[in-house]
Amino acid sequence: MYNKIKKLTGILLCVLSLVPVACEDDIDPVIEELSTSRTFAPVGLEARVRNQVDIELSWTAEDDVDQYIVEFFQDSLRFSGDPITTAVVDDFAAEGTVTYTESFSGETVYSARVRAVREGLEESNWATVAVRTDAEQIFQPIIGENIQDTYATVQWTAGSDVTHLLIVPGNTLVQISDAQRSAGEATIQGLAGATDYIVTLYNGTKKRGTISFSTLKEANLTANDDLSAAIDAAAEGATLVLAAGTYQLGGKTLTKSITIEGQKFYDMPVIVGQFACESAVSSVTLRYLDMRGEGDYGQMFNAASSACNLGALTIEGSEISGYDNNIIYSNSDGTYGDITILDTYIHDIPGGGGDGFDFRGGAVGSLTVENSTIANGIRTLLRMQVPADVAFKNCTFYRACIADNSNNRGFFRMSGGGNSLEVSKCLFVETGVEGSGGAIYGNWSRAGDISEEVALTYRDNYYFNTIGLWEGEYLDPSEVDASEADPGLVDPASGDFTITNQNLIDDAVGPARWRQ
Repeated sequence: MYNKIKKLTGILLCVLSLVPVACEDDIDPVIEELSTSRTFAPVGLEARVRNQVDIELSWTAEDDVDQYIVEFFQDSLRFSGDPITTAVVDDFAAEGTVTYTESFSGETVYSARVRAVREGLEESNWATVAVRTDAEQIFQPIIGENIQDTYATVQWTAGSDVTHLLIVPGNTLVQISDAQRSAGEATIQGLAGATDYIVTLYNGTKKRGTISFSTLKEANLTANDDLSAAIDAAAEGATLVLAAGTYQLGGKTLTKSITIEGQKFYDMPVIVGQFACESAVSSVTLRYLDMRGEGDYGQMFNAASSACNLGALTIEGSEISGYDNNIIYSNSDGTYGDITILDTYIHDIPGGGGDGFDFRGGAVGSLTVENSTIANGIRTLLRMQVPADVAFKNCTFYRACIADNSNNRGFFRMSGGGNSLEVSKCLFVETGVEGSGGAIYGNWSRAGDISEEVALTYRDNYYFNTIGLWEGEYLDPSEVDASEADPGLVDPASGDFTITNQNLIDDAVGPARWRQ
């Protein structure tokens, strides 16, 4: 067998040695120019939905194309029958990306196709793409004064094609008159007080917008009442509804489960003082309150004793400002269960002697900060020296972590040895500071300040004009899935953090209230 293989190998080598000689004159010449009878189809065709119902097509421009034909169909890549719209695009740069945008109905699947046209050649094949538009929203943000106890006024783009409203709960249909259609406004009567409503605007069977609101509750306290005494007198689990005005609370230790909320989210009662916990309390909810320290208190909420065992702390739709050091504090071995902060504006807390969310001992179950804005102050944003599940989602940080202080460790310190940290769809603008001694403060995290055991989730974050964010633990924004972009904030110095960068709006970055 070995001899046979050896003989065959020798023959094969002889044959191969003849190949270069035999083929030398048969090599095809290099093609330097490709001649075709048909234009090449557009490449890189993509579709993106903007402003709920605008479909933006984009593709790569070719310098030898005279024009592009664009057709839309109301189907999913079937292209049956006649197109619902046809357009010619002939004004575009020779290089780069061509874009074309057209508006359609909401919650509908559309197919688009694009072909290239060049004089003297056959038209190209079609490049195709399908996309579904979002639910349309032509409702305007509801004005606070338009919500009362038994009625509410909703507004939409004046003159729009609309036919009726659907009110839930109750599944009540309200027809829209010609006058209301023209004015873009209707008042819904006969509502129940203290009730959550969802109103959907229709044109025939097509939804054109959805808005939700809560009718007012009846206030059981006014600014003439003693808030501290009312808390003492309240039953376990009671709800105190505060009318607009200023309440001088002072330092108040809570000993029972309680909900304290403003009657009007658009005219919140002001509470000057702080809350503390020194015993077992099941839950505390603070809603639609303007909490102020006015420089007389270190923090808004404090686990002031190791005996504190607060099951749940919820802060919603509120404003917190003027405290010296902290937002929420624990240095006493007290216990927090789940802390949730939603739709809240926190600002002007200098933090010379403490950190924003400052947990130095005890226990914390979870901390979730969502759809909230933190601005103008704070030393270290998060100081979590115990294991916990922490999440910051859809938040805007403006001029945060700006304390000129060697204890400014930046945004996220998770040194408790475990659990999780999520930072997603957050926006960092003008954060950090160059200290008086030349030190740079305002890191995402100082090197070593996040325990190895902590599970990390970073997703879809943005930053602009920051100092020191990429020094310390992270040197490259890609490590925390952050991209640089100017959000075009309208007037942040005056408290208007509205985002005007359409890409960030489309990506749902930052609090929803600033993406209207």
